[in-house]
Amino acid sequence: MREISDLARSAEHEGKLSLAAAAQNKAALIASDCGMPDLARTLCWRHAEVYLCAQPLSAQEARYALEPVVNIARLLIRDGDANGAYRLLDALVQAARTRGRAEVDGHTICFKDLITTDEEHQQLHQWLWTILLGDGTRALVAAGAWNRARSQARRHRGVGHRLLDGRQVEVLGRCLAGDPDGAYAFLGESVPTEPWEHSVASCLAALCRHLSGINDETITAAMVRNYLNLDTTAELDLFRTRLGLTALDLTETDPALATAVTTRLLPEAASCRNGYVAREVLAHPACRERLKPPAERILYAAVYSAGLDQGHIPTPLERELLQAAESGATTTEHLLVHKRPATGST
Repeated sequence: MREISDLARSAEHEGKLSLAAAAQNKAALIASDCGMPDLARTLCWRHAEVYLCAQPLSAQEARYALEPVVNIARLLIRDGDANGAYRLLDALVQAARTRGRAEVDGHTICFKDLITTDEEHQQLHQWLWTILLGDGTRALVAAGAWNRARSQARRHRGVGHRLLDGRQVEVLGRCLAGDPDGAYAFLGESVPTEPWEHSVASCLAALCRHLSGINDETITAAMVRNYLNLDTTAELDLFRTRLGLTALDLTETDPALATAVTTRLLPEAASCRNGYVAREVLAHPACRERLKPPAERILYAAVYSAGLDQGHIPTPLERELLQAAESGATTTEHLLVHKRPATGST
């Protein structure tokens, strides 16, 4: 909460739309995390409408306008309406492509006069395309529509050689379609460049071999080794935890490797005091079995202190949240009214 208030104050003092947008986006995210989707949606639309009422916009300003609308799609995924989320994102892309209208959550977004120049309009359309490729594909996966997700990734040229969303979906889709050997061969053609990609690749390789009925100890050991070698930066806490949980599932027949995973995973989860990490670990049966009571209490406390899924925010904190979000919106209104048309705002 302090971070959001600081962002809102900095936005006002420094006159930066980027800081105001960050404050408003984070406020809506906190409301969603605390189990208050209606408040989150209200904050998203307050954020978006400030920009939509100030057309025409630069490409960056239009992106700030549509980021909260994209976040509404993410709210739909959290609420279990993944198909609705995909339709929302697809509608935005199609409306941007034709400079038409998109009907979203009872609101109309018109792209005809949204952007100042054709070049900047193309930049916005390109950004929305990347959102559809990433979040749209994840929405289809969340809906269990793996074949559609694979088709979507291919249609939008989202299956490159790196192990990004499109290629991961193709590997998993082939596994789920009963072709783990084909998935393994396709995975082998990947060109991972980042350490996290190598870790994901080794997990997928172990999964493919497991589904093929092949107990390849070398691949399983490489998966664990890559997990243990991951950087310990706080920004990767949740990713590293999910990867560790996946590795734990895939080492169930090798107690020594499973112990190697939990020896890092459980102390890390307890020490980082991250509510999202704690929630993931507590929801995993194999981890729960291995948790000592003191560590379990720490994890429950982390979830509670983060306010996750509680359906409310304590009144003083909710007031602070709303004040910060409104401050961000007011700063945005002021900057858009006083912007210089020739230069735009950042």
